[in-house]
Amino acid sequence: MEYANDLDVLLAVDKQTNQDKGSRTADKWRPPRREYWCEYARRYTGVKAKYGLSVTAPEKRALQDMLAACPQ
Repeated sequence: MEYANDLDVLLAVDKQTNQDKGSRTADKWRPPRREYWCEYARRYTGVKAKYGLSVTAPEKRALQDMLAACPQ
């Protein structure tokens, strides 16, 4: 129940973006606006770490790619 109500997990988006993402992982979906990739990857990795969730090799590569685009 804690996960489902965690504000780090919940993010308000438009209907189409929500439908497009569904339950897809970072290797299967990226935010449509490239300028949001950095924030998305940071939130994604933070939630995975907070709840001790596993990360697949394809997810890790996708997240590394998105994080590489972050401003320094």
